Amino acid sequence: MGGARPRAGRGPNAAPRRTGSGDDSAASAAVADLQRMQEASRRLIGLLDASVVARRAASVFGPIVGTDATGVSLREGPRLMVTRGSWRVRTPGVRSGLQIPYGDGVGGKVLQHRRPVSVADFETAPETSPRLVEQMVHQEGIHAILGVPIMHRGRVIGVLYALNRSAGEIGDRARRLAEEFASSLGPALGGAMHAQRASGLSAMEERQRISRDLHDTLSPLLFGIGSAAQRASSTLGATAPDVVEQIRAIEAQAAQAASSLRDILRALAPSAADEGLPAVIGMDVRGFATVTGTASDFAVIGEPYSLSGEQEAVLIAVVREGLHNVGKHAQASSVLVTLHYGEESTEIIVQDDGRGLPEGFEVAQVPRDGEHYGLASLSQRLARVGGEIALQRNDDGGMTLCGSVPTCAA
Repeated sequence: MGGARPRAGRGPNAAPRRTGSGDDSAASAAVADLQRMQEASRRLIGLLDASVVARRAASVFGPIVGTDATGVSLREGPRLMVTRGSWRVRTPGVRSGLQIPYGDGVGGKVLQHRRPVSVADFETAPETSPRLVEQMVHQEGIHAILGVPIMHRGRVIGVLYALNRSAGEIGDRARRLAEEFASSLGPALGGAMHAQRASGLSAMEERQRISRDLHDTLSPLLFGIGSAAQRASSTLGATAPDVVEQIRAIEAQAAQAASSLRDILRALAPSAADEGLPAVIGMDVRGFATVTGTASDFAVIGEPYSLSGEQEAVLIAVVREGLHNVGKHAQASSVLVTLHYGEESTEIIVQDDGRGLPEGFEVAQVPRDGEHYGLASLSQRLARVGGEIALQRNDDGGMTLCGSVPTCAA
């Protein structure tokens, strides 16, 4: 599942050439293949989880194509494929979760060239990383690999694999079946991906509604109780110590209830894993504008794609630390947050028009600040995921904070 040029050829899975009555047998076999493919495709209709579609597709395609094993990888970034389904693959790290970067191995070359790619022996395939050779050949025992692109709306969204444990070209019949099945798989897989995105949006909207209701009703009530208790305590003073003690208990309970409410609201706040990184950052920017009154804009450049949970978490932390510093120190009238999905890296950029950086400022010397991450801490967190942080003065005033992470895991 992991590189080579596209190949054609006849192999053990190719239908034999016959003449005379043999032509009828070949035609009957082709019709039988077509019927099995149609039945397999019907079993994928209506599935709303892309990983489930991948697993089901691999399991129904395997018995049809007749190779030793099969697999399906999904596109989870502009330059990354990840295996999510397999049939008769024994190694856990190959069966699911194997990362295949753009241009590496069979899957990476399918993504790069947008056409089927076949290798007779993966161990000697050119331009293939030692990691993939170790996992596919030495651990799983796979040598021959055919990868066919799964297309939806003109875009490669996955790769279908036919796999053999012995070296040798995978034959014409297997290639024809793989191309036909991948063609029928595209709409089912694309539909499942769309359904997952739509479901995530609905869940986000409902959580936001509940959060708004709690904030708008309970927050003012608890604040009012606490304020009334404070006023009553100040008015009574030392004239009624027993009553004052009871009032202070009410005040403490109101403060505790308010703290619990804040915890609930934080739990209801969207996470990148649930709602998508742009949605989370967009909410943070809008919240900052509401609280501070600073004109705040958010832009997304490029097509969003998946990152690891740790990468998304640290990019969100960069935004929150950047906005915190703008609100506390910059005296800015406006701020622009940009999320840039590039081919090599994903960047989050926070720009303001405030007073800029003090002379001699160094990121590494900035201490951790209370509950905020701190720029020095962010630098360390980014380094752990292969990223980096930069902070600079703008030519026309203000400053720019940029955090970036690599698109593909090493």
